Amino acid sequence: MKKRILAIVMAAAMCLGLTACGGSDSTSVSAGTSSADQSAPAQLSDDGNASSAAGADASKEEKIKIGMIWYGNTDAMGGTFYSWANHAAEILNVELIWKLGSYTTADELTDCENLISAGCQGIYFIPMDTSANLQLGTACQNAGVYWSISNRQISDEEILAACEANPYFVNRIYDNSYDVCKEMVKVLADQGIKKVCVLTGDPNDGMMVERNQGFADGCEEYGVEVLAESRLVSGDASANVNSVNNFLTLYSDMEGILAASGTAGVGEGIITALNASGREPGSVKVAAFDTFDGNQEAFEQGWIAASCGGYTSECLVSFLSLVNRVRGNEISDQVAVWSLSPLLITSTEEMEIFSKYVDNPDVQLYSDELIKSLVGPDVTAEDYQAVLDDWNIEFVKEAVGI
Repeated sequence: MKKRILAIVMAAAMCLGLTACGGSDSTSVSAGTSSADQSAPAQLSDDGNASSAAGADASKEEKIKIGMIWYGNTDAMGGTFYSWANHAAEILNVELIWKLGSYTTADELTDCENLISAGCQGIYFIPMDTSANLQLGTACQNAGVYWSISNRQISDEEILAACEANPYFVNRIYDNSYDVCKEMVKVLADQGIKKVCVLTGDPNDGMMVERNQGFADGCEEYGVEVLAESRLVSGDASANVNSVNNFLTLYSDMEGILAASGTAGVGEGIITALNASGREPGSVKVAAFDTFDGNQEAFEQGWIAASCGGYTSECLVSFLSLVNRVRGNEISDQVAVWSLSPLLITSTEEMEIFSKYVDNPDVQLYSDELIKSLVGPDVTAEDYQAVLDDWNIEFVKEAVGI
């Protein structure tokens, strides 16, 4: 195994030497000091957005430079993290250099090399695939630059071992999809639903494998019978409409539908099929991972029993831990590993709160005081996980003062 790991590392190093350093479009953001501090949770301003209260001066430490490889800032999640990270950078006296719009490992590697050349002392990114961890990690190690990731597991054990041996790898945070999917099954079971059909995710996608298994184990644990399964099709609502229509035709006793994803046309397809089925709204309950257009209305109609979403917190925590390490604060001699459970949404009220305040670039859910508290010599690994564990609807309500 050691020989194979060495071979992987050497191959990655060769790839680094052969990859051109052409630049991708980027936006530079310089975050300087701020005179604003926040000694209490965010409160709503007159326009309905959370705002920070006045307080002490921002950090007086020397400015550091962090490179941010990010998929984009025009959708809800992308724009929210872009806003949150820029706000935190201003508070912490950090300069950010953004590289936006990369969707392949090759593009991310090019961005990483350019950010290193620009003098970045740390690199944050969401790996586009498992190999990105090794390739970008090797580039960072060769340059003596710290790096961190979020929103992904490293599924290949040998690549994981090689990455965790990298002394510049600071942290990795992944979505706890498995437990959330089990909890979704419990939501249905608690409502008396005992017979379901399942729209499963791609078995070659590690994230979908966890969701599929969570549904399967949840059904077994809570006594829910799976009548049939069908593979969901991202980006093709009509295919998902057909799957649900087949469920409705073949299984008249179906009481619920579990969906491993609601995005990219899946959720819309499920609700379209149910609305056209002639069944009484709410006679079939849906539990879908992720939210989708029309989610609020589907809750109001009674079709949806549970949804989940909200991953921006893990991006922020990974970034803050990286800043802390670049500042010279080492919380462990090993790679820190943390997890986040997405917000579980089980009512119309919770969906309204989610839609208005979560993944909203105009709402800063984390106080300046909390952000500052996560960078310093006394911060522990447990402090970061505690922030992730506090991520729930009640936290959101408290943060915006409702």
